Amino acid sequence: MSSAKRPKAVLWLTIVAAPGALAIETALRKLLFPAEFEEVREFLEPTLTPFGWGLAAFAAFGAALGLVVQRHVANRRLARLPDDATVDQRYREIFAVFLLTTAVPQIPALLSTFVFMFGASIWTVSTAIAFCSVGVVAQALRVPAMAENP
Repeated sequence: MSSAKRPKAVLWLTIVAAPGALAIETALRKLLFPAEFEEVREFLEPTLTPFGWGLAAFAAFGAALGLVVQRHVANRRLARLPDDATVDQRYREIFAVFLLTTAVPQIPALLSTFVFMFGASIWTVSTAIAFCSVGVVAQALRVPAMAENP
């Protein structure tokens, strides 16, 4: 796989997954849910907002944990490759690890969109998505560097 064929689009799609989920959730809620549902959201907001903040904290923890797990698992995968492995072979291994470890911060961020759907504050989901995005971008930036410098 030459550098021109490396799946950079998938890297970018992974980065925008959590913000995209919030946009899709909001659009679907506005299109499909009845107007009265906003009253339900207002009623549930005091109960769900603390839960949303907890998910934001898990997303922050997941962003840091994802970086650690990415490094550890990538090093193990690279150690299994032959000594003369090409950059493209190393990239493929590290990219597979990236797709796995980005789930660590994304899961709480995506769960926060559901909590927001039912009434949690926009600040909770925005914070969770921000932490998630920082973690995923940091992991994405490491993929080519780890492949080129084993």
